[in-house]
Amino acid sequence: MTNPPDPGQGPRPQTPGPYGPPPQQHPSRVPPPRPGPGGTGPQQMPGPGGPMGAPPQGMPSQQQPHQEWTPPERTEKGLLAALLDANFNHLVTPKLIKLWYIIALLLISLQCLIFLGFGIWIATWDDFWAWGVIMVVATPLVWLFELLMVRILMEAVVVRFKGVEHLRVIKDKI
Repeated sequence: MTNPPDPGQGPRPQTPGPYGPPPQQHPSRVPPPRPGPGGTGPQQMPGPGGPMGAPPQGMPSQQQPHQEWTPPERTEKGLLAALLDANFNHLVTPKLIKLWYIIALLLISLQCLIFLGFGIWIATWDDFWAWGVIMVVATPLVWLFELLMVRILMEAVVVRFKGVEHLRVIKDKI
């Protein structure tokens, strides 16, 4: 491990260490100001450009105004057109995920209603009434568990496709 250079010595020559040469600083990035002697605020160094000195060579004296990036126009295809897209540039699953979730919710609810009715019917029997009560009590828990499992699966699919869309935006930005 090496110590940083003393303030009066200037920059230390860059020698390759055991892991290769040290990384070079990107020319467009300005390092943050170092704390002064008291540990608070930037160091005050007198120089020709003011208390912080002149800007480094090749750097503008003022920051460029931030320009808003606008993504390239993407035409959104309908469901049938996306199904027939042989290049897979338009995804179908994100368009269908809401429908699948609603259908799953309806099927789970229907299944649990049948399960509840079956439990009530068994609870009226003389010998197996306890099993019917257990089924009636377990029905809401089964409904909640199944809905939670479907939701987790659907969210995993949506997150995967959103990641793909974000990567596509990054690719278009470059």
